[in-house]
Amino acid sequence: MADIGLQRREVGSSREAIERLSHMIDSGKFPRHSRLPPERDLAIELGVGRSTLRKALAIFEAEGKIWRHVGRGTFVGNSAPPENSVGAMDLSGATPEELLEARLVLEPAIAAFACSAAHAADIDKMKLANAKREVAPDPKMYNLWDFTFHEAIAEATQNPLLIALMKGLNALRKRPEWSNYKQTRLSPQLRRQSAQEHGAIIAAIEQREPVAAYESMRAHIGNVRTAFQSWEAAAQPVTKAKRA
Repeated sequence: MADIGLQRREVGSSREAIERLSHMIDSGKFPRHSRLPPERDLAIELGVGRSTLRKALAIFEAEGKIWRHVGRGTFVGNSAPPENSVGAMDLSGATPEELLEARLVLEPAIAAFACSAAHAADIDKMKLANAKREVAPDPKMYNLWDFTFHEAIAEATQNPLLIALMKGLNALRKRPEWSNYKQTRLSPQLRRQSAQEHGAIIAAIEQREPVAAYESMRAHIGNVRTAFQSWEAAAQPVTKAKRA
């Protein structure tokens, strides 16, 4: 089982909940595509509090071991979007610049809308994902928790269409050009800047300030866009030289 940046201070009830739930899934008690019991019942069965359970479920979701469907519950395994969903659209031809443009249009509005719909558990998930990202030991784990953070904001809207849109954007962010970009951009300075921007977004949503949430997210995606364009411009001469 992947540790995904689990901190020493969390060893105990959180880890025990993860191990027990993992055993239940591996043993077939909760087979693939089955729905998990409600949080209240599952917390009792695992012998942990609901706050601890939510942390464990967030880690399982980030690992792709479970997925959540708004209004239906939590299911074992990776989600498979239905054929008529936004997630099923063919986005393979989208360029990095088009992805950044889409994020710049959509994500600030999603963050603003989340201010009026987010539950306390949604905000807790944002905070957890952001904290895990900041202690991630490598780019892969850093990216994983970054995806989880942005999806948590979409999930906070309680709108299945917006959630599907965010998952589609994250799927594009997993392509090689983005992986290569993240491998080279995780300098301490950029990590600190991104962490501050994430913190401002969470604070705005928690304080129910849609204008601040919109502007904070727009500034964050704008800085990502600028950094990516600079990285891409610097990488192009190297690529041409290699081909020559």
